[in-house]
Amino acid sequence: MIVSDGPVGEAGSLLWVVMITSAENRAWPDDVPFGDTFAQSGLPAPSVVRPSKIATIEAAQADPIGKVQPAILAEVMSRIGRMLAL
Repeated sequence: MIVSDGPVGEAGSLLWVVMITSAENRAWPDDVPFGDTFAQSGLPAPSVVRPSKIATIEAAQADPIGKVQPAILAEVMSRIGRMLAL
């Protein structure tokens, strides 16, 4: 899931992302579940966002598959903010 506010880095070639994983995997304390909205978000199975697994990727390699509900995005950003002490 993209969490940067648009492209970052030199010439805007990068994006900050967090992991989305199957809800069947062992839960982590800051996981944010998709609940019933996983299919609307373009995911094939019940899933969670794992904000503690943040990474940087090349923007050119990002393929959109869906859109996250605003409440889920807000919760993910809140948890990232807490982890960064913002």
